[in-house]
Amino acid sequence: MVVASQVCIAIRAIPTHEDGFYSGKSRHPEFRRELQWPGSKNTGSLHPLPLRRGVAFAFAWYSTRLMHAEQNAVAARGLLKESVAQRLREEILAARISPGEKIVEGKWAREYGVAQISVREALNILATQGFVTKGHGRSARVLKLERADIIHIYQVRGVLEGLAARLITEDKLPVDDLEAAFNEIHRSVGTGDLRQVIESVQRFHMLMLEKPRNAVLREHGRRLLVPLYAFTLMKALVKELDVGPWERQLRLHRLIIDVLQQGNPHLAEETLIHVTDLFLHAALEVWAP
Repeated sequence: MVVASQVCIAIRAIPTHEDGFYSGKSRHPEFRRELQWPGSKNTGSLHPLPLRRGVAFAFAWYSTRLMHAEQNAVAARGLLKESVAQRLREEILAARISPGEKIVEGKWAREYGVAQISVREALNILATQGFVTKGHGRSARVLKLERADIIHIYQVRGVLEGLAARLITEDKLPVDDLEAAFNEIHRSVGTGDLRQVIESVQRFHMLMLEKPRNAVLREHGRRLLVPLYAFTLMKALVKELDVGPWERQLRLHRLIIDVLQQGNPHLAEETLIHVTDLFLHAALEVWAP
């Protein structure tokens, strides 16, 4: 809302007597006809119409300035919360904040020299990325999955990905995007970048769950995979693993694409359930607690 003092500032931008605005000799041609009362000679008296136009112009100009200022403030706040989220993510990945540990907003606001609301917004970002859990009206905590949790997630994941595979083959959907995602996993393994490898593996499996365009399947799959791969990255970095375990799984990802291309829905579903079980055993042997 524009307050009175701001209106006064804005009105100063209206052309004045010095500009010839009220004299009938204005340098603004669009106002010249309206500087005289109808049927009268130019007396230099103030005509209400150009005044109203001038005020309207000032309000429009100042409103635009305010809008741009607000947009800049929103953009700056967005960059700030992303920056805080990135810093907190690194604290988590370095195990300086342990799985299950409560994240006190005030503490990290003081640590980073930011407002507490910036930390709260950053935690919302981390929650969507799977690194943090937030209950209604409860403090945020770093994600912690027990061995039983991981087993249960993989069991349900096998069913969901098996269903996705069956739907993909029944609808004869193309798998070019999965080929591209597989190639990205292969490239990431070649670079030895563990973070990139885990991110590309997650992208491959999310893509498969999204392909059938079943919103329920996609949402339940996302709720499982996003925290699972966040926790995978947390544990893999703490254990200082290399990309070897994921390199050995390349053949299984290749098998997934091959069975989808064969076009047998039942075979595709059973294969995905079996492959997911192999992924579970690898997780339990390599990184799971």
